[in-house]
This record gives sequence, C-alpha cells and structure tokens, in this order.
Amino acid sequence: MVTANRPVKAGKGVKGRRYLGSEILFITILTLFVLLCVIPVVHVIALSLSDRQSVLSGQVSLWPKGWDINAYRSVFSDASMQRSMIFSIILTIVYTLMAMICSILIAYPLSRSYLPGKRFLMVLILIPMYFTGGTIPNYLWIKDLHLIDSPWSLVLPILTSTYNIIIMRNFFSSISPSLEESARLDGCNDFQILFRIVLPLSTASLATVALFYAVARWNSYADVRYYINNQAYFTLQMKLYQVVFNSTDTSVAAVEGGANAVLPDTIRSAAIVFSTVPILIVYPFLQKYFVQGVMIGAVKE
Repeated sequence: MVTANRPVKAGKGVKGRRYLGSEILFITILTLFVLLCVIPVVHVIALSLSDRQSVLSGQVSLWPKGWDINAYRSVFSDASMQRSMIFSIILTIVYTLMAMICSILIAYPLSRSYLPGKRFLMVLILIPMYFTGGTIPNYLWIKDLHLIDSPWSLVLPILTSTYNIIIMRNFFSSISPSLEESARLDGCNDFQILFRIVLPLSTASLATVALFYAVARWNSYADVRYYINNQAYFTLQMKLYQVVFNSTDTSVAAVEGGANAVLPDTIRSAAIVFSTVPILIVYPFLQKYFVQGVMIGAVKE
C-alpha cells in the first residue's frame, strides 16, 4: 500500500520560527529590565552588610565583603528612626482605610447607569488628574485650614486618587446588573447591595487599589517636607531623606570616627533597606489579588 506524502506548508515553519524569535527577544528585553531594577537593590543590600575597609576600597559589588551589621545596629538603635517607623505604619493604615472608604463611596454611584449627571460628575473628577493648583496654592490651602504640623495634612489632601477611582468604577460596572435587580426584589437598598454583593465580588480590585494607596503613602515624603516641622510627625521616608542627603562626607566620617566608625554610605544603605522591608513583607500576602486586579478588563466575555 503506497501512501502519498502530504506536502508540508512552508508558511507554518516560517511563522513558528518568527514566533520563537520574537518570544526570545521579548524574554531577553524583559530580563534586562529586571536586572536593571534588581542589581541596584542587591548592591545596596551588599553595601549595608559590608565592613568599612571593603566599602572604602570599593570592593563591594553584588556580594557583601567583611559581613558587618553595625550599620543595622545604628539604624535600629536610633530612637527617632523607630518612632518614625511606628508613625509611618499607623499613618499608612489610617490613610489606606479612609482612602478606600472614600473611593468606594465615589466609584460605586458612578458605576450605576441610573445616576443622574454621571458624565458631568466624572468630568469634574477627571479635571484634577490633568490640572493642579501647584505647590504654593496647596501650601496656602493647608495653612488656611490650620493643618500645618498636623498629621491630617498628610491624609486629607490626598484622600482620593482619580486613577484608583476609575479602576474601581470599571470593576463595579462589570458586575452583572441582574445581581442588583435580584437583590432589590428581595428588599435590599443601595448600601446593602454594596456591602453584601458588590464588595465581596470585588476582592481583587479592592486589594489592588489598597496596595496602590498604601505604597503611595509609604513612599511619599514631599508633603512631610512642606507641611510638617515637628519631628514627632516625620515619616520613615522623611528620616531616610535626611540620612541620605544630610550625611557628612564619607572620607571625613571615616577619619573622625576612628577605626570602628560606620561609614555614611553604609548607614544610608541600611536605612534604605530598613524602610523597604515593611512593603516587602506585605506584598506577598496581596500578590495573588494584585495579579487578578491588574488583569481586570484584560479578558472580555
């Protein structure tokens, strides 16, 4: 029995090679970007764990030399640094909770088709995203509200984010209206529908937006510089700013401090690691929700 060989389409092989080549190129570019982000972090960690002789001689690259933890002892023993850490944690938690409540109460009505003037309200919310008053008007506004040297000056002016509201509104809009109609037939009002149906179905979106708010508040220090003079209300990032930009010259500190002195470069590196650890601890618990939240709207039915 003779079987004829089926002709192989040349286009399939060429297309497969092109797809493989583009995939390799994409992975290579992505790997380079990852390395550009990771290598400086690894260098900072290595610098914070190295002894002063290795740092002064420039031997530290991506692995600690000498293994010295005196920089971390200096950071942890600093009472002002500890106070700033506690204040930053409390401030971030309070701000995130208040920002989430305000964002939910804004995004949910805007996601309902029956809200009168929804488009006009959305335009009013979008305007501050493109046009702001600037630093001086904001400072005068905070001063007129008597919020200078108050922790509320770090919360109220940035209580909502237009970008985060849009994310939440789009997700709320994707929830089937039939669920809301069924709940209304059962006698539920708007608040009951929001808390019993909409929010339980929006876990991924809420976790993503909460992470955005928390990271933004944790990393911010400019508003502390503008509005806060009392060091009791300095955040950890503000203390880090002082450590990084107000330290003395490395060579001077090495001479004046003696043989066992901790170099300013090492102190700065340890302070950076110290201020980054809390977010690194929180992120793994929210990672699965964050990935789902980022993919919201990527797949359409």
